[in-house]
Amino acid sequence: MAAVCCSLVVRRILFPALLIVGCKAGPMAKIEALRDALASGDDAALREAVKEAPACTEQPPPAADGAYPPSCLSSIANALGSKAGFVANPPDHAGAATAALVLARDGRGDALPRVDTWLADLRDGKGTGHDALRLAVAKKMAEAAPAVGRKHDAESTRPALRAVVSAVPGACPTYWLVATDDASKLPPELTPDHSACVQRDLARREGPGGAYGAGMPRALEGALAIWRETERALRLGAPNASPSAKATIESKLAVIEAATQKIETERVDVRTSAATIAAIGEAHAEAGVAITPRADAGPPPPHPLRRP
Repeated sequence: MAAVCCSLVVRRILFPALLIVGCKAGPMAKIEALRDALASGDDAALREAVKEAPACTEQPPPAADGAYPPSCLSSIANALGSKAGFVANPPDHAGAATAALVLARDGRGDALPRVDTWLADLRDGKGTGHDALRLAVAKKMAEAAPAVGRKHDAESTRPALRAVVSAVPGACPTYWLVATDDASKLPPELTPDHSACVQRDLARREGPGGAYGAGMPRALEGALAIWRETERALRLGAPNASPSAKATIESKLAVIEAATQKIETERVDVRTSAATIAAIGEAHAEAGVAITPRADAGPPPPHPLRRP
């Protein structure tokens, strides 16, 4: 009888405790589940990991920086376990995981603001949320590789722009807009010839310069420049990832880098006018966002993939 009573006491004490331990997930549990699903390549696990995150169905009018409302990005971050909403300056674990989820689920890098924030995080971030972002970028870039890694013509430009936007967090919204709509309907500041983020991408290390081209060829070269920059950030950041994440990232990088080597574009001689470039630069300088180098900064580096 004493043994039975003792057993009942133990069960009454321990069973509730076990329930608490079993049901109480840690604050990083959802971010870990997202990271693990991306690392494993298990699509069913990925759907399970993102199913509770809200969809951003109400989008504002086309804007120059981020297609999803900040409130929706914060709702996603909170669904992943954040207590502070969407933090992206610099990204915390939930902020990086939010970016990963938006890429993996929606394929809309333009939904996120400030591409250079995410490039820095791909290179330097350490920990669960940052690995989730690397894995999501690697997954989407590998999926986009066939549309990007080819000889480009007028027919391939729109699919290539959509592919870049699907994979690059913070991608210029102009790429998505001109790939999915009539560019003539866009506000002037979002067209390829006047978009500040297109100009910024063209001026990157492997871009042909901020004044290059016009129209769709200009947009394509800007998108390809940020594609290459993102690939480089992913490669540089792989050593900061956990062993399992690093293995997956490196396997995807083999696909991505092979595709990048196949990129060919036809060089055009058209240039955006100096007056337009100056006007864009002045407008953004007044807003506190410099997009052109200082006059004493020297000439931009040559485009390494251009034929002489």
